[in-house]
Amino acid sequence: MRAAAFAIAAALALAACHEIPQDAAKPYAGKEDTKAYAGDLFKGDKDKYEKALSARAQNQNEYLRTGDAKVK
Repeated sequence: MRAAAFAIAAALALAACHEIPQDAAKPYAGKEDTKAYAGDLFKGDKDKYEKALSARAQNQNEYLRTGDAKVK
């Protein structure tokens, strides 16, 4: 009786450790993403896009705005 109870407890404990696979059943079938610089503003010019991002980041930099930072 005691061995049976132990066997049942062991079986339940091992069943609780089973991990369900979380892989997708099929690959993503949605549309592909377009590049951020592919629109009308940059017309596919990646360098112009990166320069605009850099300028925006510099305008948001509080150290540069207050004059406390050294510009490279």
